[in-house]
Amino acid sequence: MKNLISIIIPVIEQMEDSHIKTQLLTYFPKQDTQFSLIENSFRSLTGNKQKTETLYSFFHSWSQTNNSAMTVAGLSNRMTMLIHKNKPVVSEHDLFRAIASLNRIVDEDLAVVGRVLHSTLFYNMATNISGDDTWLSKKYLSSEAKAFKDWKDKNSLRNRDIMIGLLTTLVHEIYTHGEVEFILPKFQSWLQQTTTMTKREIDFCLAWIEVHCGPTEKDHFFHAVNAVASYSKAQNIDITEYDLEEIISDYLRLKSSVMDVLEQELTNSLVIS
Repeated sequence: MKNLISIIIPVIEQMEDSHIKTQLLTYFPKQDTQFSLIENSFRSLTGNKQKTETLYSFFHSWSQTNNSAMTVAGLSNRMTMLIHKNKPVVSEHDLFRAIASLNRIVDEDLAVVGRVLHSTLFYNMATNISGDDTWLSKKYLSSEAKAFKDWKDKNSLRNRDIMIGLLTTLVHEIYTHGEVEFILPKFQSWLQQTTTMTKREIDFCLAWIEVHCGPTEKDHFFHAVNAVASYSKAQNIDITEYDLEEIISDYLRLKSSVMDVLEQELTNSLVIS
């Protein structure tokens, strides 16, 4: 049975040997507890028919850990601002190569390709499963989900070192690849067993997950890898001076905190009912 780490590691192993590859292969496997909490939350969600209010909470807070197109676009914006403000750049050519790689991460999200905004696909999924779009209300935002998003935005948009934002993006993309591949069969089976949706309706409902499976998030990860390499050249950065342990551990600690609280809500809802 596949779990998150068994999906993530083979993709990292496809990288060329590098400091970043070594760091990812060193620190991701140390996050067993966090991965288990996340996996359990999705198993709890898809293990039973859920109350509407519980679904509202799940989809709102979960969405805050996924929707990152604006953050990636913001990183790209920060790089172009270096040129606009005449900040020192060793190689403008490599800077723009880094920007080009970042932009390839958000092509699908922003409907540059695919024609449909990925935020619309998530809306369709959450609304069809929960019954309406009440899940959008901010009253369903958990403090843990807010903390995750605040941390991620701080790393990417407000940390003075742009490289921290790029490395955070890299970690997010490879984690997300693992998540969507892990949850797709569970969501498909869940909807088949607990709803009257046809296969076509389930495919429409789960398009947000399906479109991120296969090469999509995997490609996004390698675009993030290229962005790191190009930005290193653009600013003459020695990437071996960066340790990814804190970024990886913080990312998964905060993410698992979100999902653990949601799992507790799911469990409590079943006990009460």
